[in-house]
Amino acid sequence: MISDNGVAIPDDMATVLTDDGAALTAFQALRPDDQLKWVRWVTADGRAADRTERLGQLASHVQQFHRPAQEHLSV
Repeated sequence: MISDNGVAIPDDMATVLTDDGAALTAFQALRPDDQLKWVRWVTADGRAADRTERLGQLASHVQQFHRPAQEHLSV
């Protein structure tokens, strides 16, 4: 799957997102660099069980994600 922002999403991650419409909407609303952050989090090196656990947490994490406040400050 490719996000609306052009980010390649692994098949297992895409399945999790498409199974939860609110999570998919939240993910598609993220900036491309934030989408990549979540892809990297899911695909980080580790055991298969770690990836499965991260996939299980993905929908809620994406829906609760907020960009840190310091990135909104003007200089």
